[in-house]
Amino acid sequence: MRSPLAVVLAAFALAALSLLLPWALAFDPLAWLVWGRETERLALDTTTGPSWKPFPVLFTVVFALWEQAAPALWLIVARAGGLLAWAGAYVLGARLAGRWAGAAAVAAVALSPWWLFNTALGNSEGLLAAAVLWAVIAHLDGRARAALAFGTAAALMRPEAWPFLGLYGLWLWRRDQDRGAVIAAGVVVPLLWFGPDLLGAGGALGASHTARGVPSPGSAKLADVPFFAVLSDTATISTLPAVLAALVAAVLGGPLARRIFAAAAAWVLLVAVMTVAGYAGNPRYLVAAAALGAALAGAGAVRAAGRAATARTGRRGRRAAGAGEPGTPAWAAPLGAVVLVALVLVVTGGTLRDQWTELGQRADAADALNPVIAEAGGRDRLVACSRIRTSARARSLVAWRLDLPMRDLDARAERPAVIIRSKWFYGQGLEPPDAPGYRPLVTTERWQVLADCGPAPQLNVSSGQ
Repeated sequence: MRSPLAVVLAAFALAALSLLLPWALAFDPLAWLVWGRETERLALDTTTGPSWKPFPVLFTVVFALWEQAAPALWLIVARAGGLLAWAGAYVLGARLAGRWAGAAAVAAVALSPWWLFNTALGNSEGLLAAAVLWAVIAHLDGRARAALAFGTAAALMRPEAWPFLGLYGLWLWRRDQDRGAVIAAGVVVPLLWFGPDLLGAGGALGASHTARGVPSPGSAKLADVPFFAVLSDTATISTLPAVLAALVAAVLGGPLARRIFAAAAAWVLLVAVMTVAGYAGNPRYLVAAAALGAALAGAGAVRAAGRAATARTGRRGRRAAGAGEPGTPAWAAPLGAVVLVALVLVVTGGTLRDQWTELGQRADAADALNPVIAEAGGRDRLVACSRIRTSARARSLVAWRLDLPMRDLDARAERPAVIIRSKWFYGQGLEPPDAPGYRPLVTTERWQVLADCGPAPQLNVSSGQ
């Protein structure tokens, strides 16, 4: 890629333009914003919420200086990361088998079940995929320090990256290369993973305890055989056509393709072992392997098409630019890429449609909350009334909008309390569903605010119905 800076600037520009459409943040990014704000105020509390993840909070601490703009700023970073994962998939795929393989790799990422949803909602998976892909590319280009930096970024997003970073650091150390950078990575990663939990949760292993807690629906830990569930999830988030094409690349693509395939398989195996050990095994944890698999899939599709075309014609055709192998007909590489894209789209088309619909619903629900809070009397009057309670899924959004810590927001409501509930978010803290005895302050299509202020004077606010 001739102008990396231009690619990065284009990714950020497109990410910023994407905010012209309705958007919302997922649970985890909202929690990172809350933690960034609390860190800036020297009041970090990580006892509730998702597992601690250092890399995003490095950004949200800075963004807390512009609190109103912080969600949009983070979303630009996250979406730019997702677009840079496209660029990384293209470069690695093209290196393996030419430009058509790179194009197919981009499509395999873009049409996968994980990319649209996580990138649009501001999760870190796009950034993780970009970091892993560009770490491999930097190493292949002989830029060990850049590869180490990308690997460190990945290790600050997923603990599964730690063994890979450690082995790479050991390899550099034994070559007497960039030892200072290796030491820095060896200090920064554990410091930023365990230090904040030590201060914010009273124990350095807070993230580990959270990750081993109640898993989210769909996690492999809930399956009868978690190990095989992780393998099944790998085929789902990568798509079976891409997995098969990646296998073809490992067979036909030479030593480099086999090493990349081995690295992706090792990541999957690590997630599976950790799931058996009690961690959640969320499908999102497999994204790094899926990103590498997409680059391999593009290469495998092109190489398979070239082999098939050569066997069919029985002669050596002229070589096309990016055809993947010398002597293949000019049409083989684009045909292989198109076939892979079509197969992946057949598998994921319905899922992507559903995801697009859900993204719109989440944006509508998020946009509707601030007017509801204002109609209920505003943040200060609600907090003055009593403690705030909401559902487990909504607590990071409510904490961010009301400038509250996440702790106990999802505890069972006991009078006096203010309950903020939604038809979109659900979970504990909203039971019983009718909340008898609580007075509705506001009821809209998506949200309801109820209150029992105890002995304090009741809020004089209309029901909003």
